Amino acid sequence: MKMMPQSDQSEKKLNQGEFFYAVILAEEKREFEAIGLDGQRVYTIVYKDIAAVVSDYPRVDSIKLLRKNLSPYHRVCKELGKAFTTLPARFGQIVKDKDEVLRVLEENFKKIRGELDRLDNKVEMGLKLWWEVDNVFQYFLSQDQQLRSYREKLLRRSRSPSRMEQLDFGRYFYDRMNAVRQRITKKVLSSLPPGEVRVEDPSEDKMVMNASLLVKKEESKEFEKGVNKAASSLGKEYRLKIDGPWVPFSFVERLELELGG
Repeated sequence: MKMMPQSDQSEKKLNQGEFFYAVILAEEKREFEAIGLDGQRVYTIVYKDIAAVVSDYPRVDSIKLLRKNLSPYHRVCKELGKAFTTLPARFGQIVKDKDEVLRVLEENFKKIRGELDRLDNKVEMGLKLWWEVDNVFQYFLSQDQQLRSYREKLLRRSRSPSRMEQLDFGRYFYDRMNAVRQRITKKVLSSLPPGEVRVEDPSEDKMVMNASLLVKKEESKEFEKGVNKAASSLGKEYRLKIDGPWVPFSFVERLELELGG
């Protein structure tokens, strides 16, 4: 068996840090399978009734946003969310050692505990809605009399619309479409249990709504009932999709831990 030189072992130990996945509500030490980055064992470091979830990792300046790194990070957070109230850490944070982990937890205890209380027994659900039509522009022309009149006015002229007129019409079209998006989003969300909501900009023209919701676990059936009610109230030209439940990544941006390298 080839032995690693003592100097190399010491250097590796000195360069060893802790990759920070999340903070959970837990008063006792926990140990998980080797599902962390680089196949490392995942475990907790406890302070009072909260615990940092970490695994051994070299103290590097940054970690590349590659699938081989992101997949285990998300896998760990997903597994934690099944059994614990979980506050995910921003990806890529590496702590010097156990003492620094404890220092971070102690210095940020009030903020972390408040966030965990807010997230306790809640999950994130994604809700996306699309127009299920071949051509969204033609669909709006058929539905919107004002848009149709504007276009017909431009086309009735003896000359072709100028570049500026085309741009003005394009802006008018998107204004009308966004107004419909807002109206339908409000209608769908009003059918759901009250709670925190984040609505992102649509990522494509056919997308009507792209929302994330923080939902109490015990209200999951009521949530599904509300989604079904909203879907039935929309026409066949709409497609509604639910994603989740997830650890609430979209609702923890207010927490920023100061970690050393």
